[in-house]
Amino acid sequence: MCQTVFRFSAYCLTFVLFLNLISCTTERVAYFKDVPDSASAKRVLQSLPPAEAAIVRPDDVLNITIQTLDPAANTLLNQGNLPVNSGAVTGSSTNTTTQAVISGYLVNKDGYVHLPYIGDVMVKGLTSDQVKELVVQKISVYFKDPVVNVRFTNFKITVLGEVRNPTTFLLPNENPTIFDALGLAGDITLYGRRDNVMLIRSEADGKKDIVRLNLDSTSAITSPYFYLKPNDVLYVEPTADRVAGTSEYRTRDIAIIASALSLMVIIVARLIQ
Repeated sequence: MCQTVFRFSAYCLTFVLFLNLISCTTERVAYFKDVPDSASAKRVLQSLPPAEAAIVRPDDVLNITIQTLDPAANTLLNQGNLPVNSGAVTGSSTNTTTQAVISGYLVNKDGYVHLPYIGDVMVKGLTSDQVKELVVQKISVYFKDPVVNVRFTNFKITVLGEVRNPTTFLLPNENPTIFDALGLAGDITLYGRRDNVMLIRSEADGKKDIVRLNLDSTSAITSPYFYLKPNDVLYVEPTADRVAGTSEYRTRDIAIIASALSLMVIIVARLIQ
């Protein structure tokens, strides 16, 4: 009788494992699943949305370099690009242990930067190109044919959730895309939902704009959120399998299965007696 009970328990356990295996489906893990994977398929062409230039806001850091024909003046004009700890790492998916130190002029709460010779310059609400034109206009009063370059040095993007390297990145490009950020974060893991990536964006009025993007579809390329803006946050949700695979749920499932098997063994043993 004991052998019969043991054999029956083994059959039950094998049956449960078999059901678990057949319930696991193999799914194509890739972006743009609506694009045929056949080499002979017609190309899918998507037009990119126009990239909106980043707007200067308070607490931004602008690197403003001014070059003139006077070397001594150049040193004075550019000494205001002070180093600032960015609180982020540089745009690299391999080394994220060292925080990046950026240099530039910190935009104060009122939207001004203070430049040598020129004084206070209102830059809030302007693009980097507009700031460049404004600085050229003002510095030309003192120097002939100045060369001015303006760029954001605190273009930070945060990537969280089911990616290989979740962190905050400092990007040198002022028009990064969603895939630039995900690439720096080491890409989405096998347990991340590509069809429901959340983007959180801080608007100028202080409100938060929260949208969800489906990276399984080529429609993501034409989305107005395809290009990122400073301080955007990307969050990749875990799949249901990932949530179910956590230790808490795994322990619960094992306990339920063990209890069910024990109950079945007891019932069979009583029936055989």
